[in-house]
Amino acid sequence: LINELTKSTGRKKVTIVSHSMGGLVARRYIQLFGTNKVDKLIMIGTPNQGIEGSIADYCSILGEKPECDDMKSDSLFMYKIKRDTINIPVHMIVGKGCETDNQNSDGIVLEKNAMLEGANNYIINGTCSKVGFLHIEMLDIDKYPEVYNIIKDTLNQTQ
Repeated sequence: LINELTKSTGRKKVTIVSHSMGGLVARRYIQLFGTNKVDKLIMIGTPNQGIEGSIADYCSILGEKPECDDMKSDSLFMYKIKRDTINIPVHMIVGKGCETDNQNSDGIVLEKNAMLEGANNYIINGTCSKVGFLHIEMLDIDKYPEVYNIIKDTLNQTQ
């Protein structure tokens, strides 16, 4: 996909914007294939330190078991992701304002597990309801225009 994007746009590099586990996949891609074609990484609600507690226990109800197992904070996949750093600008949008296992979260990812050392971490204050989690609602620009503004500003930054 990245090869197709660079070819079709004529640009040498792309910016990856990802959500949740997509951020982990993007980080692993960059670790494996390098930054020759990636300019920067923007992640939203990514569990950079993995998932734990009740979220890990119930993940496979909403997600696929293999992916849920990979996201557990003590998994081999997470070990590989956490051991290597990335040498491009990384921006992490972290949601907080919900309670999960008596800790601050976006309703899915604990704030402490979303934060990424070395990244530009942005905090989005929000809430969760019985029918909606901040984890998903951060993607709604009408509810959380600050997320859109962070992405827009980040895309306009030059290295």
